[in-house]
Amino acid sequence: MNLFFSKLTGKLWSTEKLEHYLAEQEESIARYRQVENSPEMKEYLTLKKEVESKEFQQKKYNLTHTKYKSTKYFTTMKEFKELKRNRALQLYLQVKDSAQLREYLEFRQSPEYVKIKDKKEVKQSPLLQSMLRFENSKAHQAYVTFRNSALPQRYAELLDLIGSADFREEKAFWQNPRRWHTTEGHIREVRLAELAASPDIRFFLKTSAKRVEEMENYIRVFADEFDWVKMTDSCWKPGFAYKSKQLKSVHSFANEQQANNGGRNVGNINGCLTILTQREQTTAPAWDPKKGFINKDFEYTSDIIQTASAFRQKEGLFMVKLRCEGNIHHAYWLGSTEKLPLVSIFHYTGKHVTLGNYGAKGFDGTQVDGINPRAYYIYSLRWTKREMIWYVNNIEVFRTTRDLPQEPLYMAASSFISLAQRAQEGKLEVDWVRVYAPKKD
Repeated sequence: MNLFFSKLTGKLWSTEKLEHYLAEQEESIARYRQVENSPEMKEYLTLKKEVESKEFQQKKYNLTHTKYKSTKYFTTMKEFKELKRNRALQLYLQVKDSAQLREYLEFRQSPEYVKIKDKKEVKQSPLLQSMLRFENSKAHQAYVTFRNSALPQRYAELLDLIGSADFREEKAFWQNPRRWHTTEGHIREVRLAELAASPDIRFFLKTSAKRVEEMENYIRVFADEFDWVKMTDSCWKPGFAYKSKQLKSVHSFANEQQANNGGRNVGNINGCLTILTQREQTTAPAWDPKKGFINKDFEYTSDIIQTASAFRQKEGLFMVKLRCEGNIHHAYWLGSTEKLPLVSIFHYTGKHVTLGNYGAKGFDGTQVDGINPRAYYIYSLRWTKREMIWYVNNIEVFRTTRDLPQEPLYMAASSFISLAQRAQEGKLEVDWVRVYAPKKD
């Protein structure tokens, strides 16, 4: 696969961008769960459910769209004002408890009342004149009109009602065109908006819960940032890992031009695991398929290291950030105590980068062009029960379902020079290694 155009068009992320993204991912999970369980988030969800409910929205609609003239408070005030403007009724209210009316009613019940019809008698009696004037007055007419009417009682009820503090408060509320803004509902609505605008809740809402769950499906089980000084303080050991203890772990092969140097060519330089391939004459063990172990003279030394005794993993996500120099072989791979299975996460042949799975049916992989192995890239392998997928930075470059390993594998890094190559010095630098295991239910 050629990544030239992916790099040219920006589809291939820079290593710095991917590292930043990976860091953000881990921070995002922690932040997402923290916000999810925060009091503010619980308050937001409670308010959101309330504010978006039909009951709340209907109440808001009623309060914002109802006109004061359509309320009972307006109707009540209108009725009261009409009764107050009724002069006859008001006259009745003035006279009904008056001394003048009491005097008249008492007179009406007396024997003298019959004389009120006699003009001569009236002319001679000041009392009869007074009673007659009252009987013909508007006050008496009002009394006669309203003495058996329900209106005076209704007026009294309305007078008490509109004079109450509750009525005055409710009336003022409905007269206010911005009445919604004085309610508890508006306060809760504003609080919801404040919470929704907070950075944490905005982050939570725009973060996919499904994506977080997918990220949480993997748990980091191994990481090496190479902050150790000596390899003896690390989980890496020099040499190969074999099932048989009789086999030498530190050796090379007869078809190679370098002697693996038992870890002496491995160092921690500026926080990077570094394997140096250098010109150095030595005699060291080499495996010959026909002769077995032999001593061979070498012009170069290099090394292989692995985690067989400290860490092995079946399935999961394996990530490594590395670069290399020198047109020789540099590799980062997964291996077992047998020849197979062997999974190449990164292999620079001196000309090309290759990666893939070595199984019983042979090599199943790809060649990756368009990148410079002298620059740092993040090479990843996602290994599941069904398939293996390889990535260079964020770009998938190969996947297979064939010959999947069925056992935990260790990690290894090595540099070597084949007999077909022009021997030269080189360097493999590993900035960090991370391994994630599938989360168990």
